[in-house]
Amino acid sequence: MMRLSSFRDLIAKMPISCQAFTSKKSTWVSYIDRHGAAGDALASIFDKFSGSEVTLSRSDLRSLAGNPDLGQFVMATIIWGYPRGMRGNNLARLVSDFDSLTSLLSSTLSEQSVIDWSSHYDEKVVPIGGIGLSTYTKFLSFLSIQVQGYPALILDDRIIRVSSHGLFEELAPLQKLSVNNAVGLYPQYLDCIQGLARSLDVSAEGIEFFLFEFGLNLKLPPSHQPI
Repeated sequence: MMRLSSFRDLIAKMPISCQAFTSKKSTWVSYIDRHGAAGDALASIFDKFSGSEVTLSRSDLRSLAGNPDLGQFVMATIIWGYPRGMRGNNLARLVSDFDSLTSLLSSTLSEQSVIDWSSHYDEKVVPIGGIGLSTYTKFLSFLSIQVQGYPALILDDRIIRVSSHGLFEELAPLQKLSVNNAVGLYPQYLDCIQGLARSLDVSAEGIEFFLFEFGLNLKLPPSHQPI
């Protein structure tokens, strides 16, 4: 097993706010051409950053999160998270429930915290089409929402795979994490990463970014592997 502490200096220097993804306008044009808040938000994003493609960073999303109208923030986060487009009909479902989604995010933002994660997700998030844990935690993270006392962090399929592979000793509490139980274990994930952040004196978001970027692309050298 590796230890995250061995990568402490790298984690501390991760360029979190600069992490960016580029997406082509052609990926979203069928929705830009539609009437409605989601299409207008998409059009305004490409108009604002101009050109046939847009590059969005975590810093851009946090800036957009400060706007009273969260429509542009929502669609920019979708572009950042899914630069080649969302799978299946998720975008169509999200667009059809767009007002419900922005209303939920606005009310959650006004409270600044989610006290009971399980009931919040089951009662308020599940009924909204097109979004799952990965997408919703992106919104919460960039809106700086607290979940059961912890700053929200992104939890997507990639980080779930890293956690379950057992590569890092410090992630042992998350080894049973899977796509099937990730919603229920989300507060435990936050607790684990925040605890690691304190012990390593780095940001929790830095750990999340490190796991996303490197977690599936590391292997112990032969001299360190068990015989």
